[in-house]
Amino acid sequence: MNIKAIVSGSLFVIIMACAGLTAHAQTRVYFARGATRATVRGYLRGARDEANFVLRARAGQHMRVEIRGRGATRGMVTFPSGQGDGQPGGVIFDGILPDTGDYGIRVTESSMANAWRGSFTVIIDVVSEGSSSGNQDLSRYAGKYPSELFRREPGLKTRLRSLLGANYKSFFDRLQTEMPIENDGGVLIVRGCMAHQCTIEEAILAIDLGNDTLHCAIKFNSRFRTWSERGSLPAALRRAMSQ
Repeated sequence: MNIKAIVSGSLFVIIMACAGLTAHAQTRVYFARGATRATVRGYLRGARDEANFVLRARAGQHMRVEIRGRGATRGMVTFPSGQGDGQPGGVIFDGILPDTGDYGIRVTESSMANAWRGSFTVIIDVVSEGSSSGNQDLSRYAGKYPSELFRREPGLKTRLRSLLGANYKSFFDRLQTEMPIENDGGVLIVRGCMAHQCTIEEAILAIDLGNDTLHCAIKFNSRFRTWSERGSLPAALRRAMSQ
């Protein structure tokens, strides 16, 4: 497959596109000095086609990746550690980067929609922590539901995967029945349970907005286990666990 990357927008971005690339080869994206956005275009030729890009970024930077296509798309961001997360087209990643190194971006058609062929655009923003609000304004999700939070803030799922490890799937299995998000004294409480098992199998995420720290509690057969990125469990999470 030949991948053609076309630079657009007001910022100068250098794209290295080589002819004769294999289906899984990557097109490297370089940011010019001082640039924070790269806008590249590609072309998909069917459901089995894919386009791959790679860029270098540093731990602690904030990255946002958005895919816009003529048809339904899906994107995957892969970290230097090998971990990653996929989302339907649109904003597929928006969060703080955990590692320094090469980040891969894979674009395909969505298998859940009609097949198509045509062009797509990938918009990549990378800024240093502190020059963007990042996830600092999560308080706006109070009163909304967990599915909206995780859809719009995919970086939280990345952090949860790192925090929970093998228990990541167990957490989301326990969000089948969602409850509105609460703001308990500056700590967002995100919770849910398995359908018809809300007193037995539950999941609670506490996001401390003051220090940007995640704490998590998962109830397995009526007993909680807890995880924290750092520090002790906040009182708001303990209150949520006692309800």
